[in-house]
Amino acid sequence: MNMTAILKSTAIALVAMTTTATAESYNANHFFAERHSMVRGPYVEFAEKVAKETGGEVKFTVFSAGSLLPPASSLQGVRDGVAQVTYHAGTYTPSELPIANLVGNMAFYNTDPLVMAFASTEFGLTNPEQQAEWKANGVVFGGGYSTSEYFMQCNTPIRTLEDMKGKRLRMAGGAWSRFAEFVGAVPVSIPSSEMYTGLDAGSLDCAVAAADALDSFSLKDVVTDLNTLAIGNYYAGFEWGYNVPFWQSISAENRRVLFNQMAYYLGQHRIEFDKDVEKAVTSAQNAGMTVTEADATLKNALAEFVVADEAVLIKTAKERGVKDPETILTSFKATIDKWDALLANVDRHDPDALAQLARAEIYDLLDEKTYGVD
Repeated sequence: MNMTAILKSTAIALVAMTTTATAESYNANHFFAERHSMVRGPYVEFAEKVAKETGGEVKFTVFSAGSLLPPASSLQGVRDGVAQVTYHAGTYTPSELPIANLVGNMAFYNTDPLVMAFASTEFGLTNPEQQAEWKANGVVFGGGYSTSEYFMQCNTPIRTLEDMKGKRLRMAGGAWSRFAEFVGAVPVSIPSSEMYTGLDAGSLDCAVAAADALDSFSLKDVVTDLNTLAIGNYYAGFEWGYNVPFWQSISAENRRVLFNQMAYYLGQHRIEFDKDVEKAVTSAQNAGMTVTEADATLKNALAEFVVADEAVLIKTAKERGVKDPETILTSFKATIDKWDALLANVDRHDPDALAQLARAEIYDLLDEKTYGVD
């Protein structure tokens, strides 16, 4: 057999192997590291449970830390079938997801992460305008999430409004960047993976992020001060977004398995996220980091910003083509208030109790035969 024939034979064999692998397993994508609370439970454990509950009919191979898709490409990647399920941070695609970014920028309305995880999930699954947006982008929305509260993690003390002047703050974009400008700081838009370098090199004064970053991004090595002013929390986009052909190809019974597992990990990831924050802050304090509260001038400035920024949210949404952002925000606020009340009467540290509530109020009300199919 000549070399050309050998290469041709090898190529055919590789294609066959790839086709077989694709038929047996699917790709699950997340750009956080595998040790992160939003990956190790909602993706790694999730994949194991789904494979077991579907009798091996739905098997996900989990790719983490951007090894399959970079953050800005996750929406396109799931639409095009590079991944069959992915996490997506909505900030990366404001033009494609104007409604998701509109509600995602309401992060200061209620900073309770558990409330926002459940509220964003129900809204994303049931609001007609939001559903139309997912469909237009070739994704079946599966469920939301929320980070823990965002805090200023700094290499310089921040106590007062005056302390904020001219400080360079890593922000998540949108409302967070506008808040920085509102208080006289300078917003810096960089990925979370670059926070350490920025603080270490002095190009950042603070990273504004959930405090688990002290461990997950090793910020405790470069952060000397943490201010506990809650600068919102992040939930824009989705924790699980599915490729449409994949979703429609699996059985209704297997879609119900996915519903049930998402209901469980919706609450589980919040419990684990907060545990990681507590552990990270304690460890950093033991290593010498100072934890402090904002003074009245800074708290008042945040309160003033929250009121003023809603008009900006509405104006920006209209510029991006959202027809009636006022009505959408009213609906979202009602959903938030509903979950604020519901979660007051459940053990917030019991993942099974939270899963039962998520099923009863959200997932059991969906029809696995038609959701994402019609």
